[in-house]
Amino acid sequence: MRDSRASVLRLDPLRAWRFVAGMVSGLGAVTSPPYDVLEPALVRRLTASDLHNMVRLILPRDPNLGPSRYDEPAERLAGWQAAGVVIQDPRPALYVYEQRLGDAVLCGLVGALALDPQRRVVLPHENVMPHWVDDRLELMEATDADLEPILLAYGDGGAASDAVDAARTGVPWVEAETENGAEHRIWRIEDPETLAVIATEIAKHEALIADGHHRYAAYLERNRREPDRSSTSVGLAMLVDYNRHPLTLDPIHRVVPGLTLEMVQSRTPAGWNVLPGRSEQLPVHHLVVTDGTDWLTIRPANGLTVPVVSSLHEHLLPAWGAPVDDITFHHTWADALALASPSQAAIELTAPHLDQVLGSAIQGVVLPQKATSFGPKPRVGLLFRML
Repeated sequence: MRDSRASVLRLDPLRAWRFVAGMVSGLGAVTSPPYDVLEPALVRRLTASDLHNMVRLILPRDPNLGPSRYDEPAERLAGWQAAGVVIQDPRPALYVYEQRLGDAVLCGLVGALALDPQRRVVLPHENVMPHWVDDRLELMEATDADLEPILLAYGDGGAASDAVDAARTGVPWVEAETENGAEHRIWRIEDPETLAVIATEIAKHEALIADGHHRYAAYLERNRREPDRSSTSVGLAMLVDYNRHPLTLDPIHRVVPGLTLEMVQSRTPAGWNVLPGRSEQLPVHHLVVTDGTDWLTIRPANGLTVPVVSSLHEHLLPAWGAPVDDITFHHTWADALALASPSQAAIELTAPHLDQVLGSAIQGVVLPQKATSFGPKPRVGLLFRML
């Protein structure tokens, strides 16, 4: 049973900001996937789609400019506000957000998440990379905004999930279609009694950070620096009942500069078997290493009780002796494979099971950075929060 003194899960109403349909080419045309899944080709398409696309805010262009590279997004957002391109909802609400793409449905509540520095009710499951935390924090401070909701998952939402489904029977407040064919709808919940029911139900639960660990770490750091500023005690979040609306769980692949197949063959430690080739269906706990021409399958000699991504970072990469500081992370295997060469191997991973992720998080054990990719992910730009 949870300590009664511990913090409780809380998602508060807010006055969200949104684009005005008549001021842009289309509400879908100004949105973007989250910053960390944006490949260069997609960035170019989104940048060209509309002068107001959110990628112009969330992905500052020139890292060589240092902190000043965040000045342009800040000035751009201020200009949009002054011109009435984005406006603030006049009344606070919790927002029901639904995204449909084929059979995949993302549905949940968007609001202001009360932060939990003690990790009692908001549970991370991955490590973070400090430079990305700094990047998101500097962008947040420059724009004075939370531009991208993090994604939280919890189970058996009961009355809160009933309220979400009831709201979806009404007329949407916002509707949009994005370039990938997905349909997006948003409804508002502002009735005090309904909000009280939702708050009471949510307070019974813990939530897993499914996506947005670096943004959440940036929230915490901002609050640590400015503890007396009320706006830093919360962050923008979407909360999904994974029993009512299941999420997908995919791996994130690696490209390791300096890693060769010879290093893998000669240095793989005892307890692992190195087999030539690659099976069409990669079994759980196996991984594949390739230079783009030849393939090696690495499998444990005995069963694994931890996700294979943990073994990769804790045992295999150190044994191979490959430099790890320049590893790149890729959400699709095609993107990783395209970069494979004799001097930098691509590593194909399998996703851990949801119960492994949940079990680790509840015990306070985190996986390596970029261990999982939960989806579908909320689209950036339909709702955001000014600080």
